Amino acid sequence: MGSRTNDEWLHQLGNQGPQQQAALHELREYLFRAVFLYMRDQRSDLTHLSPDTLRSMADDFAQEALVAIRANLHQFRGDAKFTTWAYRFVINAAAGELRRRHYRGQLSWENLSEQERDAILSTNQVKGLDPDLAIERRELLQLLLHIIQTELNEQQRQAILLVHFAGYSMQEVASQLGTSTNTLYKILFDARKKLKAHLLAHHLSGGDILALFEVWL
Repeated sequence: MGSRTNDEWLHQLGNQGPQQQAALHELREYLFRAVFLYMRDQRSDLTHLSPDTLRSMADDFAQEALVAIRANLHQFRGDAKFTTWAYRFVINAAAGELRRRHYRGQLSWENLSEQERDAILSTNQVKGLDPDLAIERRELLQLLLHIIQTELNEQQRQAILLVHFAGYSMQEVASQLGTSTNTLYKILFDARKKLKAHLLAHHLSGGDILALFEVWL
């Protein structure tokens, strides 16, 4: 990568002209290399794929991430290097799509890798927040996850985790649970009601609960 500062990245990506095109090209190349190495070196489930297949997948993920980065430039706060911030977009894009491909038809929270679960809990649910608020939100999410694991029945637990945390579609989860989407809506409604009651029992304010539920419900 070049030696652009964070401000230079933002300025060049945000203003049309030759500098923008150069910055977009360089950023896309970076995203491509980053996600290619991630799939080649860190995903043991992809070792059967050829380098050409991985390159094709990396090209798709890089393009998806580039679009998302441009749409979210206003959220970059400068707390880290711009490329570090951008890296998360392409890895999240790849991990999300690979998760959907590999676990379709055999969905469960336990089938997700620890890395994927950590990313879902610590990154996707608090992105764009002030650092202090992000810490507070993570603590609330950890409490929520504990309640999910200990107070919901198995069907409610899988429904909440797969739909609201892992991002699977209602149709996919309903199929996995052997039920209809209408029944799944009822399962989720009952699970949310139970979660709210337990959160209140932990003396959280109505505002805390509302803020937490707005993240993923």
